[in-house]
Amino acid sequence: MTFQEDFPPRRGGNAPVNWSILHNFFITNARNLCFRTILQAQRALSNQLHKVFSFFV
Repeated sequence: MTFQEDFPPRRGGNAPVNWSILHNFFITNARNLCFRTILQAQRALSNQLHKVFSFFV
């Protein structure tokens, strides 16, 4: 429950699907970057927005 999926503030429309896509994108990239846990990846990348945005290019 790293992303607090049990308490979603976004409801209705396409929001749940869009957030699911973003969560899966982050989890896949965290695994590709060889982080042991998702929480470890969040902590390591939280202050490195340039690195996170480089995934989109």
